[in-house]
Amino acid sequence: MKQSVQRYSVKILSHEIIDKKVYYIINVYNMEGGEPKETRKRYSELESMHQKILDWINIFKIRIQNLNFPKKKLLFHTNQSEESIIKRRGELQQYFNQVLAYSELQCLDVIEEMLPKDIVNQKQFGQQTDRKWQEIQQLKESYLAKHGDSIFSLPQKKNGNSNKQQYIFKFEDHIIIDDCIVYTIEVNDTITQKRWKFNQRYQDLRDYHKQLKNLRFDFPLPHLPEKKSLSPKEILDLRERKSQLEYYLNRLFGYQLIVENDIMVFFIAKSQLDGNEIGCRSKGNSQNTLDNSSIQSKTQTTIEQIDDEKRINRKITC
Repeated sequence: MKQSVQRYSVKILSHEIIDKKVYYIINVYNMEGGEPKETRKRYSELESMHQKILDWINIFKIRIQNLNFPKKKLLFHTNQSEESIIKRRGELQQYFNQVLAYSELQCLDVIEEMLPKDIVNQKQFGQQTDRKWQEIQQLKESYLAKHGDSIFSLPQKKNGNSNKQQYIFKFEDHIIIDDCIVYTIEVNDTITQKRWKFNQRYQDLRDYHKQLKNLRFDFPLPHLPEKKSLSPKEILDLRERKSQLEYYLNRLFGYQLIVENDIMVFFIAKSQLDGNEIGCRSKGNSQNTLDNSSIQSKTQTTIEQIDDEKRINRKITC
């Protein structure tokens, strides 16, 4: 995909060190004028942002050149050297100028919140939205090519006065990965009758919730249960926790404005790409849901192994 005409320019000319942590001061300028937007981010936050950008590229099959995000130093911390910090500033500045050269990436929430807000062009915003739906269509075609005559589910607009909820979620199994609970969630599309399972951490649900809060709907979002840290013994029975999260997700998808929002379209698309269709007639051998998932781990603990760890003072995030 060709780069668009550069509309934004990024400069990272300074930084702050607070509690031995480096905060890069990022200024984004609109080439047409106006005041720049200033954002302060740590390297870890920018690294997380980069991962979301890569997810966006992979899900919507955006064809762009490799993005050169500066790698983490292995032998020493960057904040131990002023020279290293200044070098890192230059690398990050180059990276963000590369990112903002693509209008398709400017739609992503983590990028959009960095852009100057004073001269938003509604016409261009509409064009970006159309482009995004074209990319979702490309993803659909790619999925169907791999899964034969399966159905690719996307949120659909309601017809007439129908109150039928399109997506119903059910929390089923769970497993411990890197001291976090990973839930297996079954999705039932009541319109297309497609069902699939995918894996999700609580933190992922919380990230989606934060993105929705930033949109400021004219109605309150359903309450997301608070993060919990439990002992291995306590997580043996998570029925109540699963019931709370299941209730939240089903209430969330009861709002049609939320269902049709790009954030939730991304959520539904990614869950199918990472998950496994129930009754799938896809080409090739079927894989375990967790094998397909983008969730990766160095360690994996089954429920049966918890008894051996009761003596250890561990806390599991769920």
